[in-house]
Amino acid sequence: MPKALKTHKLKMLQPLVKELAPSIKMLSGKTLKQRQAETGRTLALNGAAWRKLRALVLTQQPLCNECKAQGYIVPAVEVDHRDDNPANNLRDNLVGLCKMHHGQRTRGVSVKGCDEHGRPLDPRHPWNEKSPATDGMRTVRLPSRTPPQSST
Repeated sequence: MPKALKTHKLKMLQPLVKELAPSIKMLSGKTLKQRQAETGRTLALNGAAWRKLRALVLTQQPLCNECKAQGYIVPAVEVDHRDDNPANNLRDNLVGLCKMHHGQRTRGVSVKGCDEHGRPLDPRHPWNEKSPATDGMRTVRLPSRTPPQSST
């Protein structure tokens, strides 16, 4: 396409772009600085600096730390901050995790499993919360019933 036609089309679109600019800004809502102040992140997750740092962490630590501690070999695919501070991007603060363990850390679930009675070990599990219906009531354990013995 000749150069004259290209610039002509761009000039035609300029009024439309100027008209839509405030609407586009309203859709995005916040500037990068505002989002960084809100989330505490100093590196944008889709930025080149974070991608390089993430690649470095996953190259140096290819296996999930949590899985390795449990004796499993699972590749690390996500990077997490040990101190949960997204502004602290020092290499010592970043750890490679599998998707499952990163999700658990992000949600705040740290203890998995049950005791010998089937009760969850995690104190924040809903089953371990005090029920308003039984609050203040004393728990009474009934004696176990033994089946009657047959006299034959």
